[in-house]
Amino acid sequence: MTIGNKKVYIIGGPTAAGKSIVALYLAKRVKGEIVNCDSVQLYKYMDIGSAKPSQKDMKAIPHHLYGFVDPADDITVAQYQKLAFDKIDEILARGNTPIVVGGTGLYLNSLIYKMSFAAKPINLKRREELEHLAEVRGNEYLFELLSADIRNAILTEIGNPTSLDLENIEKAKLFLQTNYLAIDGGVQIFGIPFYGLRQEDVLDGIASSDFVINTKKAQNEPLPLVLQNNLSSYQSAPYKYITGNWDDKQQISYTDYAVEPSKRTLPGTSHVYPWLTDDDFFQPSLIKLDYTLNRDCYFDGNLSLSTKDVDDNDFLLPIKPLFFKYFDVEDLKGKISGLPKFEMRHERIGGNEALTAILRIPVKKEGGFITLKRTYLKAIDNNYTYDRKNDKGYFVNIAFTLNLFPFIKTEGINHYNVQLIDRALGDFDNHGIGLSFYKETETEALDTQKVNVRERSYKKEKRVGSSYYKVDDNFDYILVNLSSSNSSTPIEGLICPNWTSYIPGHDSYTFAVDFGTTNTHVESMQAGALPQPLMLNSVAVEKMVATLYNGSSILYDVILKQEFLPKCIGEDYCFPQRTVLSESERLDIVSIDHLVPLGDTNIPFIYEKESVGYGNNIVTDLKWSVELSSSKRVKAFLTELALLMRTKVLLEHGDLSKISLVWFYPLSMKIGNVRKLGEMWESIFAEVFGVQANNSNLIHMPESVAPYYFYKNLGTFRGAASTVASIDIGGGSSDIAIFKGTEAQPLLLSSFRFAANALFGDGFSDIPRGNRNPMVTTYVNYFKRLFDADDDKYGELNGILDDITEKQKSDEINAFLFSIINNQAVLGNDVFSYNKRLNEDAHRKIIFLYFYSALIYYVANVMKHHNIDKPRNVMFSGTGSKVLDIVGSQRDLDMMTQAIFERVYNETYTDSTFSVVMERREPKQITCRGALMQMKDPTGTQLINELNNIMDGFDNTIKVNYSLLDKEQLTYGDMDDTTIQQGVITKVKEFNSFFIELCDALRVVDRFLVDNQSYQKFKAIVNNDLDHHLVTGWNFINKNAQDKNKEDIIEDTMFFYPIIGTIRDNLIEGLTN
Repeated sequence: MTIGNKKVYIIGGPTAAGKSIVALYLAKRVKGEIVNCDSVQLYKYMDIGSAKPSQKDMKAIPHHLYGFVDPADDITVAQYQKLAFDKIDEILARGNTPIVVGGTGLYLNSLIYKMSFAAKPINLKRREELEHLAEVRGNEYLFELLSADIRNAILTEIGNPTSLDLENIEKAKLFLQTNYLAIDGGVQIFGIPFYGLRQEDVLDGIASSDFVINTKKAQNEPLPLVLQNNLSSYQSAPYKYITGNWDDKQQISYTDYAVEPSKRTLPGTSHVYPWLTDDDFFQPSLIKLDYTLNRDCYFDGNLSLSTKDVDDNDFLLPIKPLFFKYFDVEDLKGKISGLPKFEMRHERIGGNEALTAILRIPVKKEGGFITLKRTYLKAIDNNYTYDRKNDKGYFVNIAFTLNLFPFIKTEGINHYNVQLIDRALGDFDNHGIGLSFYKETETEALDTQKVNVRERSYKKEKRVGSSYYKVDDNFDYILVNLSSSNSSTPIEGLICPNWTSYIPGHDSYTFAVDFGTTNTHVESMQAGALPQPLMLNSVAVEKMVATLYNGSSILYDVILKQEFLPKCIGEDYCFPQRTVLSESERLDIVSIDHLVPLGDTNIPFIYEKESVGYGNNIVTDLKWSVELSSSKRVKAFLTELALLMRTKVLLEHGDLSKISLVWFYPLSMKIGNVRKLGEMWESIFAEVFGVQANNSNLIHMPESVAPYYFYKNLGTFRGAASTVASIDIGGGSSDIAIFKGTEAQPLLLSSFRFAANALFGDGFSDIPRGNRNPMVTTYVNYFKRLFDADDDKYGELNGILDDITEKQKSDEINAFLFSIINNQAVLGNDVFSYNKRLNEDAHRKIIFLYFYSALIYYVANVMKHHNIDKPRNVMFSGTGSKVLDIVGSQRDLDMMTQAIFERVYNETYTDSTFSVVMERREPKQITCRGALMQMKDPTGTQLINELNNIMDGFDNTIKVNYSLLDKEQLTYGDMDDTTIQQGVITKVKEFNSFFIELCDALRVVDRFLVDNQSYQKFKAIVNNDLDHHLVTGWNFINKNAQDKNKEDIIEDTMFFYPIIGTIRDNLIEGLTN
């Protein structure tokens, strides 16, 4: 009841029903004062049988109109009404709340209806007459005696006393049965039981309700009820609500659950208690995908097609995270009473495409569940606002996908990379898509400490956006959020990966990483098995990459490979892999504190095979760059390799704690840079594998040693009792190792920056010169003519060539030309073999003979200088050893190499057993494979560690940098000495003369098919500008060596600097067709 705009509480009911207890409870909470409305309790002395409040209660809370009338006196309703209204006004004036308590109905009505009583004395005689008439003729007769005005007023204000309002009576009975318990002893009046409120009984009734949610998860709060309309449509058995069974007449409306669950009033009652319904579990709108879901890897919501005239594209799950407060993902996928706990039906309703989501929530009733349902119609004009009036949601088509690496869930792995591709255009052009990652045991998403997000491609720039999530914890499901700053209503949906139970194994794995200038190779070796290139597949349930979409999708596949990973590492995309990184052209490498692999950058396994994509920048020259930005890129590159290695172990159920790794370094790399590389590997080892690195699980090795171990372990090796020279030709450096079969350690090691890029790079220039490189331009035009002849077949290769030539870097262009023969589009057609074209190029053949001879000449001089016997074998490895195929046949190589050693040593081989040994098919793999073969035996690992100790020592006599001068090694100060410079140039001229004499002796024009005019021109220009090339090369290589002391040893060979300049600027420029 309200008076003015102020509230007055009225509590009515029979004696001993608990009115006073409720009044006291309420008064304490609303600053209340209690006003009596019981006719007996008005009188003095009548304490027994009237349930009058105790003195203690009356002291605690102000009570009014109790025990103030003498039993000898009468008090009329009119008198009571005036007294009560006066007290109510006084209480309100004090700012308190009146609470009227009692069971005298006429008194209550006098207040509620403000009944008017004539101010006349009571006519007791007339009262007796009317009471007698009522007994004889009934109340209806008396009612008809009233004037028409009074009868109308009663009918209007109170209701017809002569008829029963059955509908409202039933509602009242339902309310009583729901809110109250019948008083013990069956007290009734006119067949209607009295009801009394007992709080403890009501709470017990709620706790024992059949509707209480049935969860296995422990809760720190009361378990809510789960309610639905039209229960009888789904359940035949009755469900106990609170004190009685649920009646479908009780309808739930939005106003009932508009507040948070803990503040809701149970429907049809006055009890505040948490309860849930469909709106708490279902999203208001829904996302439809533009493809069929990859059901092997992601839960499809038990989607079924209820009609044939709808497509088979899937939907995100319209489940709110609240579900996982009480259940887990397996509950969502499970069954109850033979029915799916969750299912979706793709159908048509009234001709409209629709999706009906059904969720069956287990409740306390044995075998019972509540069926919640929501229907989503296809949105018109992409208006997805929830239709509250008709209880309908809407779905929209959103073009997006995600890709998850690796698709393995174990306790030992806490690192995932997720690629999000956003193609939502049109009405959703300004919407962004975000991901949140949840554990099913937590109500909040993983925080920013565990989820690092990087945006790489912007939708407004490329019509496709991409974001990358590095997730450093396990998760059970993903919440997708589509939102816009222009809209306050996001669309959300769930993605649940079908994680499988992971069974750990016990096998150990050893990996070898050959981080090269041009190419990088990774080999793996399982305990007891032979080494093999790192391969990862996606055939089993556990996969390297789990795409959200099923099968292939041209556009999604392209972005996947351009900015993330291929679906597997094996035949099409494999190791060896180009040593390059792909990153956004917008990336500020200087300002960013660190790069996130598979976020800011990725290794583009498609490089030189397919387009790397618009807006992606390809970064090369990672190994030798001394810039800080390069260090960030190197760590990102090596970390991605480590992530692939870890995935290999997990996919094959190995033991991460038993992982070991060997990495290689060229001896020409500065000691400080080798140390930095080692520290970087230690950091990566701990971060990725979760294992502390030591000298038994993280091993480093000179690049020149491992190839010898490979050949030594072959059954065809014949050098065990003689001297062997192992030469690894890389892109940026060559490494040599001299072994004698009976010795455990190499006799000599050396490394120098004279390798394949001397032939295929831009020489000593920071400025790309591919467009001014006659050899490059000649063969770029050759291949473009081939590609142009069949654009359908070779169009993509033509596009790649255009992209690479645009950067004008000779080494990159040449590397691509070499790779064409391995591309699937050419199917091994020799017309596309760059190696064969160069081998047949008579005008330039002399350049490759010159390069090869300089390399062998230097090795022979180093060996002779250190009194080492001529080798029986010279073994080659490394990407750069492809040069040997250009030089000539096996017989040609044997003849030329033997001749050089004999001329340097001035003695001939006494037998015909000398040979050049080369793994022509897989030259790059030899380094990794040899190291792993050596490490199969614990003794081999021990020998490697002993070698490292020797190399780290101050008295290291194995590593040499022979200058070919009287002085064994040159210092930085020596390069300021013109005498030393002239000495180097003299040695180069001596070699040039040596080479010309060798060529004449071998009749290279006839045997090697060298063009005679080119050979004559070679003789004329080979000694030009040698001093210039030496100084230019020295300045280029050491442009960042300001911190060096004059006494520091140069860890390179100056002899090759004038030769590198000669090859690039004299020969390649001068020997044209």
